[in-house]
Amino acid sequence: MLPIIDTHTHLGTSKFSGVTTTESDLLESMERNGVGTSLVMPQPTLENIRDVHAKIAELTLKHPGRFYGIASLDPWIDEEPYVEELEMCVNELGFVAVKLHPMGHNISPLSDRCTKIYESARRLRIPIIVHTGLGTPFSLPSLLIEPARKFPDVTFIVAHAGFAIYTDEAVVAAKACENLILEPSWCQTYTIQKMINAIGHQRLIMGSDHVTNLPVELTKYRSIGLSESQLDDIFHHNAKRIFNIQS
Repeated sequence: MLPIIDTHTHLGTSKFSGVTTTESDLLESMERNGVGTSLVMPQPTLENIRDVHAKIAELTLKHPGRFYGIASLDPWIDEEPYVEELEMCVNELGFVAVKLHPMGHNISPLSDRCTKIYESARRLRIPIIVHTGLGTPFSLPSLLIEPARKFPDVTFIVAHAGFAIYTDEAVVAAKACENLILEPSWCQTYTIQKMINAIGHQRLIMGSDHVTNLPVELTKYRSIGLSESQLDDIFHHNAKRIFNIQS
């Protein structure tokens, strides 16, 4: 079994749940569950995002190869400061993706203000992680079809793959657009099998979202009869390819 890559973790305090995740929380969870690398992003938060980005960068320097950063910026800020911060995160801090949180940012993926995200991701050659599920109507997976078609050379990761509620819709969107990748944290086991049957296991990645949820997510994949090769792809190879990381 290759080292596991968890593609969806957080640092800081969520403004919705009030849950705080620390460096030690991440490291302890990774050690307990055999995770070699975690991709870390800010929570939807009331904290200063630039400060959280700096803390994530410190984490990646302190534990090289174990952590990679993901930027998460409010699309409502003007284009120049948005692009400046994102480019700094990617070009100077080595971040590997950018997050759009339609519920946390209170914005539709179809908004013109999100165009700067898609254009920046294309220019920087990084994927976009988009929260889906909770927080409709802005978090509906189907809202990613239009930007995915408009930016076919950008990889869009459907975080939570509809969050169980809209999982079928996430599958429909992924079947419509080959540049949509499903990350089905919080989804039922049988729906993960449905995703694999519909689009193939090469377009799924594992994400935990919360440290206490990590063993649950790993068990879901291990309980549906996947081969060791399929598990290696979902737990390691797919993420390594999509995020262009060296772990």
